[in-house]
Amino acid sequence: MIVKKRKVPLINLKLEALLRRIPTTHPKYLLIKENLAKRSSGYLGELSLNYPLSFLDEKEYFIFHDLRFNISDHYFQIDTLVITQKFILIIEVKHITGTLFFDQEFHQLIRTHNGEEAVFPDPITQIKRQMLQLKQWLSDKQIPAIPIVPLVVVSHPNAIIQTSPKHQNINQIVANRYYLSSRINQIERNYPKDMLSSKDIKK
Repeated sequence: MIVKKRKVPLINLKLEALLRRIPTTHPKYLLIKENLAKRSSGYLGELSLNYPLSFLDEKEYFIFHDLRFNISDHYFQIDTLVITQKFILIIEVKHITGTLFFDQEFHQLIRTHNGEEAVFPDPITQIKRQMLQLKQWLSDKQIPAIPIVPLVVVSHPNAIIQTSPKHQNINQIVANRYYLSSRINQIERNYPKDMLSSKDIKK
């Protein structure tokens, strides 16, 4: 069941409004346009998860999109959070085309597209940090300990996922969008025991 629906990010709406108001000759027009295109692509990637997540049992899975948490004076965000009585799943979506090399030696994501390379922050490091932050948040709220599973989902249909031979185990953390349902089924088998009550989930 979708508890918190996904909405168009406010920053996207602001950038769209800004582009409508400034002339195309404005010195920052292209910069704003590129920023909007990047954010729109990310939002499109998040929307692409709606279909595979729709196969989850609505009585057992509670889905929250675009969450923002506070720990002391710090905030962190999660693209999609899936809560069950057995485990919690954190999903970080990356809608990037090209060949994506997850470099776990230097903790970066290297994208090769049309013969050009670009470096992105490592989403594996990012989601592991989110996992630790969420554990702390749950502890602060006195919610019983439950397994938290991190998952980076590459949503672009033309993306090729690669890593070095000695880091092939990243397939436990990184998945193609088309494999998302099967990966969740695997996680279900790994965590067969109920850890939260219905009351805990409502809390």
